[in-house]
Amino acid sequence: MPYSSKKIPFMSPLEPQPLSLVIALDSKFETIASVCLASFLTHNDVKRVCLFTPSGTHPAILLNICKLFNVPCDHITLSADGPLSNLDESVRPYFYCVEAIYFLSRHYTGRFIYLDSDTLCCRPIPELTYFSLDLKLPIAACTHGRPMHDRCLLLDLPTPYHYFNAGVLLFDCQFLANFLDLSNVVKYFIANSAICRFREQCALNYMLKNSVRFLPNQYNYLSWMRSRCAHSRWHQLDINPYAYCLPDVRRNLAIVHFSNGHIPLDLANQQYEHIDRYWLMLLNKIKLLPTIQPSPNPKIYLASYERYISHLQN
Repeated sequence: MPYSSKKIPFMSPLEPQPLSLVIALDSKFETIASVCLASFLTHNDVKRVCLFTPSGTHPAILLNICKLFNVPCDHITLSADGPLSNLDESVRPYFYCVEAIYFLSRHYTGRFIYLDSDTLCCRPIPELTYFSLDLKLPIAACTHGRPMHDRCLLLDLPTPYHYFNAGVLLFDCQFLANFLDLSNVVKYFIANSAICRFREQCALNYMLKNSVRFLPNQYNYLSWMRSRCAHSRWHQLDINPYAYCLPDVRRNLAIVHFSNGHIPLDLANQQYEHIDRYWLMLLNKIKLLPTIQPSPNPKIYLASYERYISHLQN
């Protein structure tokens, strides 16, 4: 819905806010983004999908998935001469997500969830339609689940656990509009690139510090949290007290983030866990979609993660 200047009504946490999905990408990530999109629509009913791409990019696979699920989709072209044009071409794609959520905060109303292309939804998340966001805390994200002392020091964050991962962001447009300015994010990054190790993520952490509600990591399950990484020092309680949460995170898993390049296509078979095999199954079925006539019921054809696991166990 287009942005309105009318007074914002009070939203009770007990009133669910219909959820829309936003993905920002360039053409080389469309294949993995197709799994992100299809998995989310398989498990959740959404109001609309907004796809942001650079000029000249036509995400045909993603548009077809939205059509198959009968979900309204807005394909929005990223500005060619906006604030991002001041960034080096090698850095610019990392900031597509920032332009996307900025644009939405200025031109849409309602609740959105932004997902990086390398994510996988594996259960419904109706609880996030109730999650309280307001004019003081307009956006929600997950910590990295381990102390980030250097980020805390360099970005002046409250604690080493307050550095959030920008791969999954839940926000209400009308609230966020008061906090986020694309030009200021870009200017901060250019002036402070020496300390922005993670580019747009560092810039967002600085610009939005003290304005974020934190979610548990079942909504952004990072690669280091996997059971196969149990040998990592971050799984040791004496080094990382947050590690005590990991069993609960796995029990309530909602969104997997294949961070640090851990896309299942790039892993050896012996590294696969169920969620990797589920991702591969979805990818293979998506590739076959154009050949199936008539078009199948997508939620039955693609299968939920729960149904996939039940099939494996039987």
